[in-house]
Amino acid sequence: MLRHSFALRVAGLAAALVVVVCALGFGWGYMRVEGALLTQLDAAIASDAQDLLSDYQTEGPGGLVAGVVDATRRHGALVMLQTAQGTTIAGNIAGAPLGLRGFDTVHVPDGRDLRALGAGLPNGLSLIVAADMAPIRRSAAALTSVLPLAGVVAALAALVLGFVVARRLELRLRAVSDAASAVIAGDLTRRLPESGTGDEFDRLSGTINAVLARVESLVEGLQATTTSIAHDLRSPLFRLRQALESALARPREGEADTQTLEASLVELDSVISTFSALLRIARAEAGLRGAGFMAVDVSDLVGRVCETYAAVAEECGQSLVAEIAPGLTLRADPDLLRQMLANLIENALTHGGAAVAVRVALRQMGEGGVVLIVTDNGPGIPTAEHGRVLQRFHRLDGSRNTPGTGLGLALVAAVAKLHAARLELGDASTGLRVTVTFLATTTAG
Repeated sequence: MLRHSFALRVAGLAAALVVVVCALGFGWGYMRVEGALLTQLDAAIASDAQDLLSDYQTEGPGGLVAGVVDATRRHGALVMLQTAQGTTIAGNIAGAPLGLRGFDTVHVPDGRDLRALGAGLPNGLSLIVAADMAPIRRSAAALTSVLPLAGVVAALAALVLGFVVARRLELRLRAVSDAASAVIAGDLTRRLPESGTGDEFDRLSGTINAVLARVESLVEGLQATTTSIAHDLRSPLFRLRQALESALARPREGEADTQTLEASLVELDSVISTFSALLRIARAEAGLRGAGFMAVDVSDLVGRVCETYAAVAEECGQSLVAEIAPGLTLRADPDLLRQMLANLIENALTHGGAAVAVRVALRQMGEGGVVLIVTDNGPGIPTAEHGRVLQRFHRLDGSRNTPGTGLGLALVAAVAKLHAARLELGDASTGLRVTVTFLATTTAG
């Protein structure tokens, strides 16, 4: 509801503050204007008094009386000449204070406030020259009256602006709330709306949408892993159970039981291998950037892996040659890098043929990154299959009779994605070339 809107409350407080400030400004301005006008009035009164005193000095008391009478009748001035006892000699100020000396503001019986100047003369005479304060106060009020009006207008403008802002905020936040409710209800494809203005709300929505996209990816990965485990491990476990039940149902035969147990162990090894591969893929796909990352001497890591597999390849009549640039480092997860390279080499040795030649190259890129290339001279992978072989459990028709789970290249793709590396499958001259390019941003400093 708008009445609970934070923006509207802030606008109300701003309006109240504007009114208070304008009221204080009106009081301060009024006093300053009145003071300035009073100074001018004092100067005018002093000038009139000086003229009358000049008449007294040149013409004596008679000239002063004539001057007072002339000032009151012809010019409407407020002047009073009185004796020491308060008897009025001439003038028009009723109720003038007795014995006034200097400037003072006095209140006379007719209700007016007068600004008066009193001066003493010889023989106990007193001269009072005054002016009405009402015009000064009206002028001061007129000059400062714009402040309250401006305060009211500013307060109303603040309230209107607050209402408009509150309304817009309510509409945007309602859309955000609806999207969040849809996500809570299970619609992970829902995203927060963006107005396209690039303001703070758009930047916040963009950040939250990136989080939602990440959550959706993780949930989809979890669902895919769960589905894969449910479907691809069910068959071997079911076959294992049938074999064991058949063995239990027949009489004990040493050789037959041994063969059954050995076959069961092979089946279990396959299940464990598949399960471990799925967990490694899930870990790579769900891994947060930087979690488990460290500075890795990738030249040494690749060299060690190639040395291990070179011996295995030689025993099988195959070959593995490594061309490794020294001193290359990355910020990476060393275990996942090692597993990625091992999978690439194992795939090449397993599917490349009896006399396959595998070449592993590690080079520095001109832009500061690192590139890993694994090539072989085997049968390769058709171009149309390059994208599909990176999916879980996808195997080519020609490799279905060879050992494997169809998860090797899927793990390679997951590890490359975690490290923000670019994975490319291409045709070598007589086989397959796999290129993994680690950008300069992942290079350890």
